[in-house]
Amino acid sequence: MNKMHVTLAVIVSLIIGGLIGSFGYSKTAAKYDAISTACVIANEAVDKELLTVEQVRELGALAGTKMKKDMSSVASRFAVSPDILKDASKESNCSQFLVGFNSVK
Repeated sequence: MNKMHVTLAVIVSLIIGGLIGSFGYSKTAAKYDAISTACVIANEAVDKELLTVEQVRELGALAGTKMKKDMSSVASRFAVSPDILKDASKESNCSQFLVGFNSVK
């Protein structure tokens, strides 16, 4: 192979790899990034006494209502199975946020 073929192969590989990586991220890690971010926000709000533990579920429902209406692709990252919601810990701010978020249709 000459330099032209190698250069072309590298460019095509980078493009294909970038597309596959981007698609893979959007279907897997992006969901966990979104949920982790929401959990940190909910925990910090409770720790700083901006919200009570009971208000976290309501915040989740309000966020779910707004996001499902205006940002459905982002809202879909917060979807969890009903089995997980059923077993959600009452003491976990993150779990209660997700319960509230997924309670809206």
